[in-house]
Amino acid sequence: MSFGGITNWRPVRVVFKRDVDLPLLGISHKAGTETEVPLYLALRLDEMGAVEIDESNAVQPRDVASLKYLEQRESYPVKLPEDFYPRVRLTIYLLNKKGDVKTLRTVVQDVRELVIERIKKISVLVATKPDIVNDQDFVSRLTPEEKALLLSIHAAITSFIFSIV
Repeated sequence: MSFGGITNWRPVRVVFKRDVDLPLLGISHKAGTETEVPLYLALRLDEMGAVEIDESNAVQPRDVASLKYLEQRESYPVKLPEDFYPRVRLTIYLLNKKGDVKTLRTVVQDVRELVIERIKKISVLVATKPDIVNDQDFVSRLTPEEKALLLSIHAAITSFIFSIV
């Protein structure tokens, strides 16, 4: 399963710096047009100098650190914004583009620790309570990427358990 595919299609606000016509992608905008495009396309168009990405959707490093802190103290995953991972990817891209290596390293490390903690919780909960996938309170705390991961982990763990017992 491609979890990145979920992240890559999240819309990002951009302003076109020049005319762009990509009929195969259904994109045709004049310079100065402000619109939303999928994240993967926004990043590629930015690399080509065709757009300016709205940086207001980037995650603040202190917010990532706060979420990591909360995550480490709760037994269930904390509720993340639905667009958290696309915003993290955008943040990493922008920090890399600016050359802010120190902040980039901090954000990457904090996100990695946050993700590992969340995967541990999801895995343990699925292994100990397989019906957790039907618990709406639990599922509502997960991002779309994590919901896809939950279904994948659930299938793997229950298949393994049923093959043993």
